[in-house]
Amino acid sequence: MKTIGRKIYFDKQSGNVLVDTGERAGAVVETTKEQDFQTYKALADRVPETVGCLQLEYGQDSDKFAQYLYHVDPATETIVWDLTPPTAPLEQVKVAKIDFLNNECFKDIYAGFTSASTGHTFRFNEEDQANFNQQGTLFLLKPDLAEVQWKTEDAGIVTLTRDQFIQVVIEAGEHKQKLITRYWELKAQVEAAQTKEEIDAINW
Repeated sequence: MKTIGRKIYFDKQSGNVLVDTGERAGAVVETTKEQDFQTYKALADRVPETVGCLQLEYGQDSDKFAQYLYHVDPATETIVWDLTPPTAPLEQVKVAKIDFLNNECFKDIYAGFTSASTGHTFRFNEEDQANFNQQGTLFLLKPDLAEVQWKTEDAGIVTLTRDQFIQVVIEAGEHKQKLITRYWELKAQVEAAQTKEEIDAINW
C-alpha cells in the first residue's frame, strides 16, 4: 500500500498554517506544489513566494497531530506545538485521530505475525504481502510444486510444504483482517464521539 505523508503550507511571515493536507494511504498519488496551489483555495489566492511548505513522513508526529494545535516557526521552519488543551473544532480533532489510528493499524500489519500452524514469525509489509500473493499464485498454476523456501523472522530460511504455505497465507489474511476490523470499529467510535474527551479516550 502506498503512503503519503502530510504537507503543511504556511505563511512565511507569521507561521500561520494555511493548508494541512493530512496523511493519505492506499490508491493515492503524490501532488506537486503547483497542483496544490490549484486545488486548495487558501493557496490559490496567495503569491507562491510568500508560502512555505513542510513535507512530513507518513506517520510522523501523528500522535501530536491528534492532540494539539500548532503553528510553524517561520525562522526555523519547524512545527511549534501548543501543549495547552486544544480548542480545535471537533471535526478537526476527529480527522487527526482517525489519521493516527490508520497509521497504527498499518504499523501493526507490517510488523508481521506468528503462525500458529508452523510456530514461525513472518514479516508482512507491503512487499511481503505481494510475495505471499505471488507464491500462492505459483502453487495454483503449478500443481506439481510441492514446497517453497521462505524467510522467517525467527529461524531464517525454512522449507514449507504446499499445505503449510497455504495455511500460513490463511493466517496472514486473518492477521490483516483482524487489525483492519479493529481500525473500522475505532474509526466508527471516533466519528460517533460528541466531545474531545470521548475522542481522547479512544486508543489503539
